[in-house]
Amino acid sequence: MESRTQHALFFTIRMISGREINVIRLLMARTSATGARIKSILFIPRFKGYLFVEADREYEVRRLIRGLSKVRLVSTSPIPLQEIENLISAEAAGIEIEPGDIVKIIKGNFKGYRAVVLSVPEGGRGKMLTLKLLDIDRDWEIKMPFNHIKLLEKKGGEESEGGA
Repeated sequence: MESRTQHALFFTIRMISGREINVIRLLMARTSATGARIKSILFIPRFKGYLFVEADREYEVRRLIRGLSKVRLVSTSPIPLQEIENLISAEAAGIEIEPGDIVKIIKGNFKGYRAVVLSVPEGGRGKMLTLKLLDIDRDWEIKMPFNHIKLLEKKGGEESEGGA
């Protein structure tokens, strides 16, 4: 396992955003049909329009995508496994939001406003947070999805992520 970890190389291919799953299916079919030595194909949802293909040589990836419309090899420089692991762990690692934290709204009708978190539902991500808007004359509670906010400071006053 150690030898694979040290020599795993990923090549980046670009395609039209939203067609990643179809391209993965096509590449998997081509891999079995042509006998190309492709170890894995990775799609990270945060990088729309890109796939990471694990192979020992660039030639294998070029042979696999040859003739496909609007699918291109981005760079001949492979990405080492360590960088791919960093991308995946950054995707999985999230910020912990707790009641009392100060957040900035980055999407929606209240974009740019600061708010204090009143409640966080069980399960966290993908759920609606209850927020109280700051910097306005009256108390106004709103509900916002988790992905529409950015953490400015934790309850204890520690600065995080360099908020504006």
